[in-house]
Amino acid sequence: MLPLRFSWRLGRSVACFSSKAKREFVARYSGEYPDKLLSKKQKTPAHMYVANAEAAQRIGQYLEPHLQQTSCDTVLELNPGVGHFTKHLLDRESQFRKIILLESMEYFMPRLQELHTLYPERVKVRQGDMVNLWKLVFMDKMDNGVRVAELLHDVPQRAFNDDINMLVFGAVGSYSFFKHLINSLVFQTSLYNLGRCEMILAMPPPIYIHLTCNNDVGYLIYRSTTVLFQILFEHRFIAKVPREDFLPLQAEYKLTKSSKLGKVRAINPEYLYLVKFVPRRNLHELCSPQDLVALWFFVKQNYVSRRNRIIPNLEKWVPGCGPRLIINPQASEPILPTYPDESPQKLPQYTTQGTTMSTKDFFPGINIYTQFGDLRPSQMLTLFTQFRQWPEYQESSFLASMENALLKMETANDEQSLEDVVNLPEEDDIGAEELLDEVKPEPATDRQKAKAA
Repeated sequence: MLPLRFSWRLGRSVACFSSKAKREFVARYSGEYPDKLLSKKQKTPAHMYVANAEAAQRIGQYLEPHLQQTSCDTVLELNPGVGHFTKHLLDRESQFRKIILLESMEYFMPRLQELHTLYPERVKVRQGDMVNLWKLVFMDKMDNGVRVAELLHDVPQRAFNDDINMLVFGAVGSYSFFKHLINSLVFQTSLYNLGRCEMILAMPPPIYIHLTCNNDVGYLIYRSTTVLFQILFEHRFIAKVPREDFLPLQAEYKLTKSSKLGKVRAINPEYLYLVKFVPRRNLHELCSPQDLVALWFFVKQNYVSRRNRIIPNLEKWVPGCGPRLIINPQASEPILPTYPDESPQKLPQYTTQGTTMSTKDFFPGINIYTQFGDLRPSQMLTLFTQFRQWPEYQESSFLASMENALLKMETANDEQSLEDVVNLPEEDDIGAEELLDEVKPEPATDRQKAKAA
């Protein structure tokens, strides 16, 4: 256990070091980790590392039953660092025949290359930043590069409706990473163009709450990203793991009165959530690959404000469609838990149990006052399926609006404009800095720009 003394403020753990404790901490880890991971605490780092062998052992125990259930023989570890968790993967010699180590920091590469030397056929090592994969996708788009293809060169490729092509392990604190996974699945590019890889990740509680909540928590958290994630992915909560088991250490921050998401960010701040998720095998049966972009745009556009009323909004695209929704003779199909052995009582606050999806999960008693925020993800999928099947769909203004949005994406000339287009601004929109208390860097002054040049 680290020599820490914990105090509490507004539900957030604060690592308080005495001078002696700090010296002991640095002495313990300085031989393995670079100074940048030890000297400065961070609020929510995008890249995190398993701190020690004891932490890796605890994580391995949580994952044991899940690893026993998989027949996949390829694993990819994000930012393995010094290899504490990698040792657990290597020990499963009969199960994991290919281990891909993808490290973003050059500091760790010599040690990882030693593993490749010891296991030349089994361990593949690459330096690259998969957490910021969306940036590589953008740069490839700008210059027709092959950065993503080179980074994922060792990843096996399988058909989407086949078994998973690999398992991904790691700790990720980047909200943009999870948004990119959604876009990769929708636009059939990048990682999910190679198959349905399953991810087992440690992530900050606010991200998992945001992705897996229901509309009871309030419209500020329940957003288009929430709906899309639950439609596209099966998800399961595994365990809470101490935040102190990961480097860099967590910095102190104060929740201000103006913070929109204070009640969410104050939940389990001393932990990361260990979770797994995988694209639905029957996704293309629920929504054809050709219609995934339309589904994405339908959800994004209608959740700009979750208080928008369904019938008036859809009648802008298909005039007179309201009675079809009010008078619906079809019977609903029930949705069921994805993992029946999962106990809802053991889930973290505000998160929901993963369920199946249906294209016949109709909202009961829809009327002209029903809002988009009233719909759960499966009901939103059902609504899109109805809309897609109407004879007026092909001539509707919806398709023209979608084409305009896609055209803007094609002509986006920098990273930020691409992000703005891909993630349509929502009412009272929140970004990573609000969800995770990240601080945006201030624009460089003219003097700083001149010095950099």
